[in-house]
Amino acid sequence: MIISPSQVLKGQTCMKQVFFHYELGIRPNITSANLAFGKAVDSSVMDYLAALSTGTSLPSMEDVFLRHWKKETSIPLEYSATKSESKMLDIGVKMALALPEAWEKSELMVFTMPDGSPALQVKLAVQISKQDSLRGYLDLIALNQEGKVVIVDIKTTGVEYDDIYTLQSDQLTAYQILVDAHADRLGVERADKVGFMCLHKKTEPVIHQPQIVERRSQDRVQEYLDTCGWYIEDYNAGRFNRCSLGAFNSPCKMCDFKNLCSSGDTDDLIIPDRAIAPLKLVA
Repeated sequence: MIISPSQVLKGQTCMKQVFFHYELGIRPNITSANLAFGKAVDSSVMDYLAALSTGTSLPSMEDVFLRHWKKETSIPLEYSATKSESKMLDIGVKMALALPEAWEKSELMVFTMPDGSPALQVKLAVQISKQDSLRGYLDLIALNQEGKVVIVDIKTTGVEYDDIYTLQSDQLTAYQILVDAHADRLGVERADKVGFMCLHKKTEPVIHQPQIVERRSQDRVQEYLDTCGWYIEDYNAGRFNRCSLGAFNSPCKMCDFKNLCSSGDTDDLIIPDRAIAPLKLVA
């Protein structure tokens, strides 16, 4: 079985969501504009960092974002009541224009891998058992001013991340595991630090300086590997339980499958043929 940090996170949130998404392959029929915005911003950041690392020129950052935004909005999108298409476009352009100065202030440098390519959107996988592997796509491996290897995940967020989340994030733990497992191939000894760089999606967007912390301890690494093992055990055993949590922190309102899960309504979903029979059993 191949798992990813996002898949494990979904399992920690609600295994019923995992059942609908991964086991049955059900998807919403309309893409969230927030998802499209995040992809356009992420692609713009990667274009900028790649050009900076290789010494190639780019058009203006506004043009870079507009190109990616045009691609992402070529399909129907669902916008929120507070952020229309024009508002999101304006925020994205402002964010793209602010990126070069924010990156320069970070004093980070994109790491160059042995093959000469910049360490951007690096795909890595590692065996965690005889039949199971963990796979991840790392936004960025960088070097700080002391020459330390820093794993940085770029986040386009509606709220600012705090230091506690950076210290606790399982995603960063997973990325450390992946980099350490491929250290020789990547040309590093190990991952020294991990962190997030958050692009705050406000009317006047803010690009926060990277929140960088020390690498995870071996106990934390083993704890995450245990978590992955338990997730795989639950999945293989068919333990797809619902988890609504408390009213103040329920994941249900934001879940793509809330109507299906609560009332069997499939109107807003794409149901593949392989999901039809299982859905009849759980309806």
